[in-house]
Amino acid sequence: MKSVRTSLSQGRWLPVLVLEVLLVDSLGEDIILHPEWGFDSYEITIPKKLSFRVEEQSVTRHESYLLKLKGKKHVLHLWPRRFLLSRHLRLFSFTEQGELMEDNPYIPKVCNYMGSVEGSPESEATLSTCMGGLRGILKIDDELYQIEPLKDSSRFEHVVYLLNNEHISNRTCGLTDDEVERQIAQHENVARIRDFPGHYKHQKYLELTMLFDHSRYLFVNSNVTQIVSDAILLTGILDTYVQEFSMRINLQALEIWTDEDKFITEVPLLSQIAGSFVFYRHDNLNRRIRTDWAHLYVKREYVDSFGWSYGGTCTQTYSGSVSSFPNLNILGPGTWTVHELGHSFKIQHDTEYCQCKGKTSCIMGTGRTGWSNCSFITYFRAINVGLSCLNNIPEIGFVLKSCGNSIVEENEECDCGSKGDCEKDKCCQPDCKLKPGANCNIGLCCHDCQFRPSGYVCRQQENECDLAEYCNGTSNLCPDDTYKQDGTPCKYEAHCFGKGCRSRIMQCQRIFGSDAMDAPNQCYDAVNLIGDQYGNCGIRAVAVFTQCRKVNSLCGRLQCINVKMVPDMPDHTLIINTHLKKENLMCWGTGYHLGMKPMGIPDLGVINDGTPCGQNQICINRNCVNISILRYDCLPEKCNRRGVCNNKKNCHCMYGWAPPFCEEEGYGGSIDSGPPGPLIPEVPSSVQIVSIMILRLIFLVISVIVVFFMQKKLKEKEKSPNILEDEKSQAKDDMKPKN
Repeated sequence: MKSVRTSLSQGRWLPVLVLEVLLVDSLGEDIILHPEWGFDSYEITIPKKLSFRVEEQSVTRHESYLLKLKGKKHVLHLWPRRFLLSRHLRLFSFTEQGELMEDNPYIPKVCNYMGSVEGSPESEATLSTCMGGLRGILKIDDELYQIEPLKDSSRFEHVVYLLNNEHISNRTCGLTDDEVERQIAQHENVARIRDFPGHYKHQKYLELTMLFDHSRYLFVNSNVTQIVSDAILLTGILDTYVQEFSMRINLQALEIWTDEDKFITEVPLLSQIAGSFVFYRHDNLNRRIRTDWAHLYVKREYVDSFGWSYGGTCTQTYSGSVSSFPNLNILGPGTWTVHELGHSFKIQHDTEYCQCKGKTSCIMGTGRTGWSNCSFITYFRAINVGLSCLNNIPEIGFVLKSCGNSIVEENEECDCGSKGDCEKDKCCQPDCKLKPGANCNIGLCCHDCQFRPSGYVCRQQENECDLAEYCNGTSNLCPDDTYKQDGTPCKYEAHCFGKGCRSRIMQCQRIFGSDAMDAPNQCYDAVNLIGDQYGNCGIRAVAVFTQCRKVNSLCGRLQCINVKMVPDMPDHTLIINTHLKKENLMCWGTGYHLGMKPMGIPDLGVINDGTPCGQNQICINRNCVNISILRYDCLPEKCNRRGVCNNKKNCHCMYGWAPPFCEEEGYGGSIDSGPPGPLIPEVPSSVQIVSIMILRLIFLVISVIVVFFMQKKLKEKEKSPNILEDEKSQAKDDMKPKN
């Protein structure tokens, strides 16, 4: 087993010192013009730093440069980029013998900038000065430039490449033409960010790991400093794009394959690289560092696509993305990475109905303008039901602390961000203080700038293995999500595992309808011992499946019987029925392969971990193991038979009993859930409907009576003048002399 040098190793300090010297030394670029790399032309320029008043610069920390391009002078304004570069950025590399090394490279605290060009409203800048000079991407008047310090220049010269401002190739992503057509057929109404409630736009954070293959390492002349610089700049490009989602990128770790590639990369398809990478991440990388997402850059180009993505963000099991990084053009790989990151948020390709900033060349289509309205719809739906890891605030590292950076820091009550954002905020002032009368401005237990009352349900119970959480009346935060301890008995003689009741019967009914039942063991043996996409105990790579051993056949792919009809399934879902003549059984199941992952097609038929596979046995990672592995220790006596244990092994009491041990009377809950408060009887919906109907009937009767009397009164008024005229006429007749 290969050893890992940790921060406690005495042999670590020499590599760190050498690396620090490398990183503070200026990088430089030779003039290389390759049109096939996306460079149209280049010119040499000398950026001139403009001076500020001392007091202004000390407050804003922003810098300005005078830049001459195409004979025209531009004033470039830069502000410190506040994406969260980890305080201790972890750098993994390998010795020639394959020994894993870990270091923490020195990087200046304030060296990453975002900015704009004076007089160009749509201009953007993503620049880094971490390695000396200006390096990054400029957008000026719809033209894109890549600026690099000129190597060995003593006059602060820079080479500026004019980039092809063309649409991204149709082979950017691994999704097939069939999948694109499916998305077009499923077109929905478009929307804009302002159409969504404000709490959807609370700050999110994505913790990222970047990896670079051996060929890329050799391409930059085995220069670790160059790759670190590339990674920082790529992170800045990602951060620029995801800020539209009120999200920030937090680069946690880098891994450079300095000795050799960690799996075979000499294959024809990038999809094969992606399939191998997600297994490498699961089996190796996650043992060292777990982040929300991991992305691998490979030097080679492949015929099927420039980028490929598997799985979703916040999923540690077989997920990640890859893209090509074939040359010195850094905007292309940055754009492809953003595109694949979009797929990790469940965002699909744009259709003809999708627009961004008035254009159709959006990041999830064939352009790089930004996120489309269609992307916003999918993203906000995704964070509404999941992606909870994006709520975790990373350890604040190299961030310039200041009011207005959308991060609530020491001595701040809130932080509404920019001046424009603060004008829309009802609760927070631009000075990072709450407005008079306000108690909060964000959080599940904050509503209209006030704390929700104690006992308010801030997170509903999702199923029988989940537990609800409640506001405490004095905080804007909802307690951490809790659920029943793994191993708690649930429906169909199954057990709770990972917040769900893991039962094959329930899984069959979810796929094939309420009449479906779990198949006998013969079906599982007949299908899962084969080792193909319809029956297996795991997927090792593209078109490579693991046969189940007989003892593990119940942990392979789901088999069902009593299927009355085949329901509507996601496109490309594979259904198989196997007829066992001897047993007179029709076994139903689904197939799955790695090519379906980037299409966002879920694997419905894989047996869930925690599913029973025998007496006191459950499935874990496609193996049938003893249930003792869960270490379930919640005896009924622990909670006095009046509650269950949660995932933190504390009692969650039934209503009528109080935590911590359900001994005294109370309103239920646990020390982790927040106080439930008194139970308010819920009026049955049938009673509510009857009450509404009665009220409507009463209102109708009253209305009829009112109308009746109004009409009667009106008729009497019309009748009164006629009677008066008759009386006057009669009086005149009486006054006439009689013969």
